[in-house]
Amino acid sequence: MDPFDHREQVLTATWTPQDGARVTFSDLPDPWLVALGRLGRDLRVRQYGGDVERIDWVAAYDPEGGWVWLLSSVTIAGHRPGGLGVSGMGASVDDGEEKVLMSMADLVQTEVAEVGTAWPWGHAGGFMNPRLIDDVAVWVGRDDQMLRIGDLAENE
Repeated sequence: MDPFDHREQVLTATWTPQDGARVTFSDLPDPWLVALGRLGRDLRVRQYGGDVERIDWVAAYDPEGGWVWLLSSVTIAGHRPGGLGVSGMGASVDDGEEKVLMSMADLVQTEVAEVGTAWPWGHAGGFMNPRLIDDVAVWVGRDDQMLRIGDLAENE
């Protein structure tokens, strides 16, 4: 039985390097859409071990807990799409943009790794990890380099 069977689909979207994040349906507040756009900008850079060609997203809302999880199906160049997967932490429907973005980054990063690509890859090597520092969603590298999520391409 699928653990998301009882959860309501509240967003569908795709991401490609050419088009960025494109929402096809949403019942979520604006901070969720802005956060998804910021995350989409970062997906264009700093991949190690494969090229992400496409990500299909479905956000699932759990009415019992009030949490939303962003499920991702990641397609790497030359491979079949991964199935919709989720591992990490969700966010509340009413959370602000930065907290939602940090949750999305955590969830998407895990699913990208599941298909064999490290993202985002830090300048000092290794994964950069999403964190919420002073209420700002940032990537933190192993050298303690911090970059605001959504700004990776600007720092290339």
